[in-house]
Amino acid sequence: GASLPATKQRIERAWGRRCFDHAGATEVGAWGFECGAEPGLHANEGEFICEVIDPATGAPAREGELVITNLGRPGMPVIRYRTGDKVIVNDAPCACGRSFLRFDGGVIGRIDDALVVRGINVFPSAIENIVRRFPAVGEFSVHVRRRKSLDEMEVQIETQAPDPEALAAAVGREIHSALGLRARVTPVGFGTLPRFDLKARRFTDHRKKI
Repeated sequence: GASLPATKQRIERAWGRRCFDHAGATEVGAWGFECGAEPGLHANEGEFICEVIDPATGAPAREGELVITNLGRPGMPVIRYRTGDKVIVNDAPCACGRSFLRFDGGVIGRIDDALVVRGINVFPSAIENIVRRFPAVGEFSVHVRRRKSLDEMEVQIETQAPDPEALAAAVGREIHSALGLRARVTPVGFGTLPRFDLKARRFTDHRKKI
């Protein structure tokens, strides 16, 4: 969550402290860190070889899937592990002085999480980053359905705002502006949606069940 600017800001407001992102994977270990000088993640190239590829072709890319080879685990070496994480390479020098490979915005989504809705690739992280900009929204969930051969996306938002319909309309406008996709945003009562202790599952593609 800390890679998403809006989620990060919400964490910082709640705790009154600065939040630093720290990325890793069970298979390879902790591979990235935020330096604090600029947003994004540095790859720890002292311990890992990091590549970015086009997930469809395997060719090198500036924006695509992160592939990692770990160098510091002799008991469990992993060579060119496809993480499934989507990243964007930034070659500009960082103000912190480190020359390690840097990724704009950290991990910006999961390659296999993308939903195609009316011909548009929609990443759950993009929806979350929009919804979290609204302090009056608590929990949220996203549902994609197909009705009469057309895809529809509904975003349910928990809120105690005085005018929940106005808030829902504002969230809908932001989604349309950022993604070029119209979503039906439905306000629901606070405490209605499920909570998650570990990884959240806020996105449901009902088309797969048809």
